Amino acid sequence: MSKYRHISKEDIDLIVRELDKWALGELGSKLTWKVIVDQFGFSRQSLQAKPQIKAAYDNAKQSLSGGLVKSKQQTESEYEKLLVELERTKLELESYKNKEQLWLRRWQQIAFNIRQKGIQVSDIDKGADCSDDELPSRNETSKILRPFDREIPPSGRV
Repeated sequence: MSKYRHISKEDIDLIVRELDKWALGELGSKLTWKVIVDQFGFSRQSLQAKPQIKAAYDNAKQSLSGGLVKSKQQTESEYEKLLVELERTKLELESYKNKEQLWLRRWQQIAFNIRQKGIQVSDIDKGADCSDDELPSRNETSKILRPFDREIPPSGRV
């Protein structure tokens, strides 16, 4: 009497589901026929003779060898790298939020001071009536605006 039994339809379905787990990387990355033989108790020849099992095995092997499935160490390493990147991005975002708040506060101050002079902000904030070629370059604009970045001395007004 053979030590292997015949494969039923239920056995085929169970083995195919197990091989699908292998294809998704849920069970590791070292799939061999010996692993399947030892797990289910059927001969390699019997397993390979069933087209559904052979196709599922070939699919799992292709997924594992094609780099579609990653080892646990690779996944953990990528996870750690992503956590570091996420923390860095959070800090960067916080920095930008702080800069935005400072910028908004500054422009609110400017708008308030313009109103105090009796000028409407909408009169100041108009688009240029000239082409981009006629506008100053960034360097020129920076040189023009640099004196305005200094602290304005008190006017003596109360």
